[in-house]
Amino acid sequence: MAVSLRREGARLSLVGESPPLPGDGDDYINALGIISAQQEPFLLLVDIGIAIDLTSGQRKAQNLWYKASRPLIEAQCRAMAMVRPSASGEMQRVWQSLFAFPVYVTASRSEADAFLARHSIESRVDGTAR
Repeated sequence: MAVSLRREGARLSLVGESPPLPGDGDDYINALGIISAQQEPFLLLVDIGIAIDLTSGQRKAQNLWYKASRPLIEAQCRAMAMVRPSASGEMQRVWQSLFAFPVYVTASRSEADAFLARHSIESRVDGTAR
């Protein structure tokens, strides 16, 4: 499976690896639902290194998911690292503006891993201990 969601302890990893597969769009949308259903604090890594060909219905579902799930995600996610080949300061600013928790956008998987390692699932979004 090219798109998968893996859990390792408190860390969720949404990963897309070559080669792309026909069901990647559905797998991606299903993974979003699982992320927003988390009942325990988590750290999120998003490393999708393939182009996911979303249908117009899937793009709409993604947008609706974000609007409906943002409060749920902000209640449980302590930090998110995104690996993007075209990572830039502007991309960092845009993604950070979308969420109240710390977000780091980088082209390096090792930098993303290091960023998440510095965050505790015990910390609240406002920086205080739970």
